[in-house]
Order: sequence, then C-alpha cells, then structure tokens
Amino acid sequence: MIPLTEDLTKAWLRRMGLPVPRGYVARSPGDTQADGPPAGPLVVKALVPTGRRGKAGAVVATDDAAQLRAATERLLGAQVNGHRVRAVYIEERIAIAAEYYVSFFLQSDQAEILISMRGGVDIEHIAREESGALVRERIDPLSGLSPWSATELWIRAGLEGPVLPRVADATSRLYEAFRDADALLLEINPLVVDSDQRVCLVGAMMGIDDNALFRHTDWLGRTTVLPGNPRERAVALADRSLAGGPCQYIELDGDIGLLVGGGGAGLYQHDLVLELGGRPANHCITPPTSADTGKLKAVLAAIFDNPAAKGLLIGFNFAQMARADIRIRALIEVLDERNMDTTDFPIVVRLFGAGEHAARAMIGQRPNIHYLPRGASLKDAVELIVQLTAAQRSPAVRMNP
Repeated sequence: MIPLTEDLTKAWLRRMGLPVPRGYVARSPGDTQADGPPAGPLVVKALVPTGRRGKAGAVVATDDAAQLRAATERLLGAQVNGHRVRAVYIEERIAIAAEYYVSFFLQSDQAEILISMRGGVDIEHIAREESGALVRERIDPLSGLSPWSATELWIRAGLEGPVLPRVADATSRLYEAFRDADALLLEINPLVVDSDQRVCLVGAMMGIDDNALFRHTDWLGRTTVLPGNPRERAVALADRSLAGGPCQYIELDGDIGLLVGGGGAGLYQHDLVLELGGRPANHCITPPTSADTGKLKAVLAAIFDNPAAKGLLIGFNFAQMARADIRIRALIEVLDERNMDTTDFPIVVRLFGAGEHAARAMIGQRPNIHYLPRGASLKDAVELIVQLTAAQRSPAVRMNP
C-alpha cells in the first residue's frame, strides 16, 4: 500500500465532488497561494503520510498571520511519527458542531466500512475500549453502498435529525471515491458537521494499491521519494506507470549487468560472480513474461545505460511459466532502440524453456551474444560472463580455449 499525503487525498475527494476545506501546500513559512483559504482562522498540518498527527502535536490551529508563520516554522523540519516534515498543509478552519468517523478498508478481499459518531483524536482509544460505539459492515462489491444503505448504518450508529441524509449521502460518495482510487484504505477523521449543518471532510488519509498506480498517473512520483540515480528512477517510474508485476533496479559499483531469476537462483548467481572475481553492476527484479514487456525493457535499458557496465548475464532456471522468446525479443528491441553494437559488450544467455527455439533464432549472427546450450549450468554462465568481462576490461587478458 502506498499512503497519500493529505493534499493528494483531498484533491481526489474534491475531484469526486465531495466537500473538503480549501487548502494549499507550503514548503516555507512565506509560501502563499492565491486560491488558498482566506486570511483568518486556519489550521497548519504536517504534510506526512501518517495518521495520529493531532496526537503528535502536528496539527496547529492559528488565528492570524503571526501564529500561522510561527506554526509553519515549528513544523517544517520536525519529525512526526518517523517522517521528516518537508511541507505543511494550510487550510481553512471549520466551525465544528459535531465530529464523526468513517473509514473504508479491504478485509479478506472485500471492502468494509467502519463508522462512529465519536470522531476525533481519541478514535483509537474508543475502538479499543468502547467497541459498541462503532458500526462495522461488509460492502457487496456488486451493489456498492447506496445512500439508503449508508442511512441505515448511521441510524444504527445513533445519528438522527436533518443532518442524517447529508452524512449518508457523503458516506455513499466516499465509498465511490475509495473504489475509484483503487484504495486499500480511506479514513475520514473527523467528518464534520459545521455550525450551519453542512458536512465537511476535515481530516482525510488514503492508501492506494501500488499495483494499480498505473491508472492514476497524477500520483506518479508524488507518492514516494524516487531514487536520485536516473536509471533507478526510470525503472521506479516504469514500475508505477505500467501494468504487471513489480520490477526494480538497484545499481551497484560493479561492471557485470545481471538480469537473473529471483529468489535463490538470483542470489546464487550474484554471489558466484563475486566468488569468481567479478563485480555485479546491479540487483534487479523483473515480472514474469507477458505480451507487455514494458517493465522488462525498462530494466534492460537501465543495465545498458549504466556507463560502468561492460557485460550482461541473463540467467534463469528452466522456465515453465515464462517464455524465452518474449524475454529475448525484449532484449533485441532494447539493443536495436539504442543502435547498440555488442561486439565490445558480451552478453551471456542461460535461458531454457518454452519458446527457446525461437529465442535462439532471434540471436542469429549478432556478435558476442553467447546463448548457452542445453545442459549448461548457472555456474557455467557465470564463469563465462566473468571471463568475457575481464577480457573486455583488460584486452590483454587471454581467453581460455
């Protein structure tokens, strides 16, 4: 799960037509925004992806410009629940008449709702000590949560009067926001009824499924800190923006690129490279092969773009569920996209299984790509790439016959 900061969560809720206070992000005490909240009573919140900020003293009410600046200066640079505060969220202060709590989350692959008429900073204590103050219900994914169903839940929680349909309608639309964001968690605390009996979502946090982030490109690069290394960053962005299983690229200080199977096989080849005197240039994770090879190509591109890399080992155990021809086609495409001559860049391939015959044919007469025969071991592949890379590093080194 990737937690969103409050500004991103509230921007999403506003986009879904839900009532949230006006606010803006400030990264220094003097930051202002033309369409931000008006001068007057404001709230300054540490903009970190965590709950319990009120308990940590990271939500500060202010009445004037001097208090606003002081609160911003105090919070910026502070540590809140293990997170360094690099920005604050400044929003209008709502005149609170009542505070409620509502959250949506996945439990055993089905959404559930949890509501209470006792929202605020003590909700966790209430959940532990007064479970009767909470109403919890599973949500049918086919029928969703209609305003009528939400009304019944709030009646069970004890809510009554003219505000009931407004709270129920907001709750129903919050479920739609939760669903459409591919969220794993959406918590509104507090859901406020103000002095004019209007509903407002004052506290909001959301955690989204990282495997669905490719459907929400507005959040790319804003949900977590991306690596500074440009190749690691490119793969991280590909992982977030493209469909499929996870991919990862972590650069090391060696010169032998590794595109190897995960788990024990990958660790074995990495350690064997070191044992034989080679130096791995990277760790990596690639998803199983499919028609969409975007993530696999992103990792290959990172390996080739590393200026320190002098060779590549593609080493996998016998593949039963993944096709060799898809992997090799991705390799060829990346090489061609870069007009890369492999004469001075050895590539060793130990890849057996479905599509192997076609994969070998694709290699054709390309220079310095060594597709090992059936029966060759992972150790054979590692020994060869270490030897070839050493020769590339020092041309005077003589190859064994």
